[in-house]
Amino acid sequence: MSIKVFVELLVKEEKLEQVRPLLASLLKETRSREGNEGVLVYKDQDKPTAIILIQQWISRDNYEQYNKWRSERGDHIKLAEFLAEQPRRRYFDYIGV
Repeated sequence: MSIKVFVELLVKEEKLEQVRPLLASLLKETRSREGNEGVLVYKDQDKPTAIILIQQWISRDNYEQYNKWRSERGDHIKLAEFLAEQPRRRYFDYIGV
């Protein structure tokens, strides 16, 4: 069964306009990775520097392989330049209620 991965980003205020094109570029690749079933990006209405990526993956293993690939390419370092703190990742299973 698919999983949802929530990646919470807190962007530096001065980098907010610049992070959007970076995310667009990175997420184009994400959406084409094996096991990815979609990615949605939302900005917090009350705190515009808070962004959440809601990703759907076939399995956690698919996500972890993807995340390892991102790390090996240096994409995490590139993104970190735009962030005020480390991203927070949370993993969810559908419980059928």
